Amino acid sequence: MRKRGFSLIECLLGMALSLFVITSSLQFFGQAQKSFFRLKEREEAGQGALAALDKMRIDLLHAGRGLSGEMALGLVEAAQATDEELRTTYLEKPLKLTGTAHAGDVRLLLASTADIASGQEICLSDGRGGELRSVVRVESGVVVLGEPLEHDYSPGTAALSLLENVTYFLDGPTRILRRRVNGGSAQPLLENIAAAIWICNPEARLVHVRLELSVEGEHPYETTVFLKNAALAEKSGT
Repeated sequence: MRKRGFSLIECLLGMALSLFVITSSLQFFGQAQKSFFRLKEREEAGQGALAALDKMRIDLLHAGRGLSGEMALGLVEAAQATDEELRTTYLEKPLKLTGTAHAGDVRLLLASTADIASGQEICLSDGRGGELRSVVRVESGVVVLGEPLEHDYSPGTAALSLLENVTYFLDGPTRILRRRVNGGSAQPLLENIAAAIWICNPEARLVHVRLELSVEGEHPYETTVFLKNAALAEKSGT
């Protein structure tokens, strides 16, 4: 008895069924791959947002550190917020005058100019008042200010503080949250930002930060920080 082979119709039906199974499998794996990458993108975006908030929280907790006297005199704000940026300020290091600085001077004689760079700010005070001045040039034992002094300061009574200013802002064209220290270049902190909102409540000494990501399905990330150094300065000044 001869064995019967597959007919042409049976072969075509088998090929069609195999093609259907292969196509369905490819579609399934394609959808699974898209879902995997979408979940991975959301996870990475969420981790990046949490890391950015943690960095901002640390800077806000440091805000006003070492500047109790300057804040009590109203010369320095621990944190400031506008629609465009969030800025924190704290003491980088104290400076020491080696010669009297007179009103109208733009040069300060210092015991050391190490770690001072152009673009930084110096707060000068004498216990009753003071002023802020930007550094435009650093020489050996001397810093040159951008504007003349309004008051006299003597080495025995003056307090000079080199400030560290940290600024956060949203780079509109690239939608990147950036962080700048003093006058340095702004470093990228978080990508895919739809909105960055910061609200400063001076009376309550609170700063609220909200980051909205452009990643589909990702919820906003928020934190509220109490400016403890500013509160302590206010308490000591009363």
